[in-house]
Amino acid sequence: MIYNLRTKEKVAVNKIGGKANSLIAMTGAGFNVPEGIVLSTDFFEPWLDLVKKSNEWQINSDEIATENCDALIRKANDVEFSSAQKKVFEKAMDGLKGEIFAVRSSSPQEDLAGTSFAGMYETYLGVKKNELEKNIIGAFSSMFDYRVIHYKQQNGLDYQNADMAVVVQRQIASDVSGVGFSLNPLNNDYDEAVINANFGLGESVVSGVVTPDQFIVNKVNN
Repeated sequence: MIYNLRTKEKVAVNKIGGKANSLIAMTGAGFNVPEGIVLSTDFFEPWLDLVKKSNEWQINSDEIATENCDALIRKANDVEFSSAQKKVFEKAMDGLKGEIFAVRSSSPQEDLAGTSFAGMYETYLGVKKNELEKNIIGAFSSMFDYRVIHYKQQNGLDYQNADMAVVVQRQIASDVSGVGFSLNPLNNDYDEAVINANFGLGESVVSGVVTPDQFIVNKVNN
C-alpha cells in the first residue's frame, strides 16, 4: 500500500501517479530528492469504496453541481485510518527524518496527455507528524472538488473513475526555490531551458502568488 521514494521496485504509474513516479525516478538517478513515501491507490481503496456507496456519491452522479461536490467532500472527510492503514503508515514513517512534511497529491489522472490538473488538488505544507492523517484525508478528498470533476467532464475523462495517491515528503527550509523546464514552454525551443524562481518555498511560484524571477539558459553554449 505504501512505497518509499527510494524503492528499486518498478511500480505501475496507475498505482502512484505521475508525480510520485517522477520523484522515484529522480531519486533512483541520484538527484538530491528529500526523503518521502507514496501512499498508493491501494491504500485509499477502502475509503473510495465507502464514498462510492454513499448517498452523496449518487446525488453527485445524478447532477454535478458545486453544492453536491461540496457535500461529497464533507462525506470523504469523515474517513479515518483503519488499524491496517495505521500500521503500514507508521512503519513507513519510521524511516523518514525530519519533523515538518509536505503532503502532495499524485493522482494517476493528474497529468495525462493534453490535460493538466495543476493547482486543482490540495497540497499541504509545513505539516507536523501529528497532523499528517488529517492532511492526507484532505488531499484524498480534493479529488471530489467541483473544479476537478468539471475539468474531467470538459476533457472527456470519466469523472467516476476516481483514484488518488498521496506523497508525504520531508519538507526542507528552502532559501530559494522554483520550477525548471528542460525546454522553453513559451516558444517550444529545445535549445533553451527556463527557470522560474523566488525566495522561500516554490509554492508561491506555482500558485501564481508572486511574479518569479525568470532565467533563460542557452543549453548549447551555457
